[in-house]
Parts: sequence; structure tokens; C-alpha cells
Amino acid sequence: MGPQFVRTPAGEELVVLSRRAYDVLLARLGDEEAEDRLLDEMADTAQADLASGRDFLLPVWFSDRLIARHNPVRIVREHGGRTLEQAAQDAGIAVERLRRIEDGDEPAPVAVLDAVSEGAGVDPRILQRMGRNDERETGAPL
Repeated sequence: MGPQFVRTPAGEELVVLSRRAYDVLLARLGDEEAEDRLLDEMADTAQADLASGRDFLLPVWFSDRLIARHNPVRIVREHGGRTLEQAAQDAGIAVERLRRIEDGDEPAPVAVLDAVSEGAGVDPRILQRMGRNDERETGAPL
């Protein structure tokens, strides 16, 4: 809900804001209590998303290497101690194809992402999430 403008009988213009919009405004002005309310709301939302399965936390071993611009498929494969050959066999694809996927030269079907994850003993949602992000940005699967 956006702000509502109300004119009093005396001609004074008032603005009506939602509590959240008001807290955002106060927080931007440095009000610590408003900041605390917003942080509590954010934490409650994040906890609910985690508890319901709508979201999950990326492991540090993955996010650190992702920040360093490593390929997500390679990160998972190496974390699981799998060679390129082993992971390609897990996925039922040629080694060269997996190499192209890891080099970013070819998109990976979800079945390949799941097979690499399973072979490495890693939660498949990690690579599935990377695939969905790539589809939103490029219109093509990872």
C-alpha cells in the first residue's frame, strides 16, 4: 500500500503511511528502534522461509568459491572429491561435455545438475538454484 494523501477541513495535507513504510522512513533517519523492528521482521521472514523449505542456506564452502567466480558445477564436483571422469559418468554424459559445462561454454540440463550433486553427496537444490538464476538472467538453462 502506497501513501495516501488526505486534506483536512482546514486545508492541511496529511500523509498516511503503512507502519512498515513509516519504520523505513524512521530507520533512514537513524531511528534505532525502527531499525530494530525492521530487522526483526526480516529475521522472522527468513526463518519462516527456511522452516517451510521455500529457501535454504548455501554452505560456506560453496558460497566462498562462488564469490571467487568459480563454476558452480565444478565447485560441487570438487567438494565431493569427484574427478571429471567420475562426475561425467554419474551424469551419463561425455567427459568433454562436462568440461564444456564447467568452462561455461554449454548449459547444463537439470538432470546433469542433479546427477553431479548426487554423485558428490551434495543437496541438489544448490545447483538447481544456480540453474534457475541463470535461466532468469539469460532465458536459457544453465
